[in-house]
Amino acid sequence: MLHELINKHGDKLSENDYYILNYIQKHTDEVTDMTIVALSKVCNMSKSSILRLTKKLGFSGYSEFKYYLKEEASQQIMSSDVFELSMSDIQTTMNLFKKIDKKAIYGLIDKTDTIYAYGTGWGQQNALQELKRYLLSMNKRVFLIPSKKELQVSINHMQPADLVIFTSLSGDIEEILTDLKAIHYNGTSTISITSFKNNHLAKLTTQQLYFQSTDFGYAFNVEHKSFIGLQLIVDHLVRGYLTYQNDKENQSGN
Repeated sequence: MLHELINKHGDKLSENDYYILNYIQKHTDEVTDMTIVALSKVCNMSKSSILRLTKKLGFSGYSEFKYYLKEEASQQIMSSDVFELSMSDIQTTMNLFKKIDKKAIYGLIDKTDTIYAYGTGWGQQNALQELKRYLLSMNKRVFLIPSKKELQVSINHMQPADLVIFTSLSGDIEEILTDLKAIHYNGTSTISITSFKNNHLAKLTTQQLYFQSTDFGYAFNVEHKSFIGLQLIVDHLVRGYLTYQNDKENQSGN
């Protein structure tokens, strides 16, 4: 399956590769009928970038890759292995995390005493609640912002020395776009944690972290999405920051 190839060749893939693959995974049916020119246009990438990606995944070219997608689609069954999808989210998120230089992110957390955190949904807020639990034990003041109204009120109290952490599944948050710009122009540093795609939130934040989230079924009139990648990012962010602190203390002790 495609996600297995992504996991297998993850070390070779760039951020642009993951962006193209994210589009392909979300629009597989359309892509199987697209020319390489059409795919390059919708992804805003060059044809050579797409061709290089297919070769990184082990294909001779785009035609063979597209044939593989068609065969995979024809063999896919409705009761796909949800546990396998979970492992794909974990592996892809880990690959994305490894590729980012996180020293600047740890530095932002280190130099601030006050952190504001805003999640665009229930799952995102749950992840931030866990992050708050960790950060409080590190002597950081953390204010979880429950709604847009409270975000607008909080902006009036934010200082350039503070930090704001946003979590969003898509990153397309038109309803608070004006508020994001206000925070940006105020000089307050921001970190976004979103699924890996081109989005408004990532563009307007100082630093970015990404995770993968896969749909794993429709039941009880609800489309279910996995937030295991987001929880993993929170866990790795805390572990990485603790390592950053230990290294800093060791260097100052020498």
